[in-house]
Amino acid sequence: GPVVGGLAGMGSAFSTSAAPAAGEPDPDEGIEKLARMLAGGRSMTVFTGAGCSVEPPSSIPDFRSPGGLWSRYDPAVYCEYNTFVGQPHLFWEMATELTRDIHAINGGTQEELLETGTVRHARPNAAHVAIADLERLGCVTACITQNIDGLHGKAGSSSVIELHGRQSSATCMACGAGCETEAEVIPQWVAWQQAQGAGGSFVPTCPQPGCEGVLKPDVTLFGEALPTGAYARAVGKVLAAPICLVVGTSLNVFPASTVPGFVTKRFGTLAVNNLDGSGTGDAHIVLRGPAGDTMTRLARRVRELKSLPAATAGRL
Repeated sequence: GPVVGGLAGMGSAFSTSAAPAAGEPDPDEGIEKLARMLAGGRSMTVFTGAGCSVEPPSSIPDFRSPGGLWSRYDPAVYCEYNTFVGQPHLFWEMATELTRDIHAINGGTQEELLETGTVRHARPNAAHVAIADLERLGCVTACITQNIDGLHGKAGSSSVIELHGRQSSATCMACGAGCETEAEVIPQWVAWQQAQGAGGSFVPTCPQPGCEGVLKPDVTLFGEALPTGAYARAVGKVLAAPICLVVGTSLNVFPASTVPGFVTKRFGTLAVNNLDGSGTGDAHIVLRGPAGDTMTRLARRVRELKSLPAATAGRL
């Protein structure tokens, strides 16, 4: 299959400098323009990446930033499918460290982890909530995401296409049985930490009696194809709506990065919300600023415009 990123989808390049430079598009003007298009009846797909999940209380670290996970773990090794087949413990070493990091960021302690088996997970932030709100307002037809964190669904979005799979479930590489990460992988990891005196590396195994095959998370690793039908469904949704809004990704993970551009094939509008200028080269509307604040303001403005008298709304 094509070489793509799964965890890579959460690691899209994402600047942390929010100050707009002179001469750049006014985000307020962009929000107003997009809000008026949506309130006037145009529909929109939303395409999200790592920048949508870095803000609290999600607080999922950007893998590519200095000191990020990929400065400690080479993704070409730890997130590569063939490496996983031969040395699955390398992926699980990286994945459990990320889980531990997020647990700590959300106020969890190692003692809590070992004594109670409780892992604190990322939660939806303002951007996820606002995107779900825009769906409820009848503006968003699909949320297409490179992220594997499942936070769009938890925030209330009902039409979500996860291009790189999801971390919440896993599949046995031997028998094909599926299981939930929370029910099987996390307890095995906690038990392994509690008995670490035994040494060795952590690799979760299939819960089916007599199997003990290696569990692989249902995420797309480098060298794997995207989940069956996900790319085609995403492209179909983009082609069916006159607007595509990109949030928090510099569009550098192939082939997922090609999806938003299909809106221009139908002479539609491409809008981009990033902290920096990445991914904005072909954008018709640029919304520069943090995802949470920008999306919240957009949803609020659409709600305000939709509440206007019908005669006024018709002139938007």
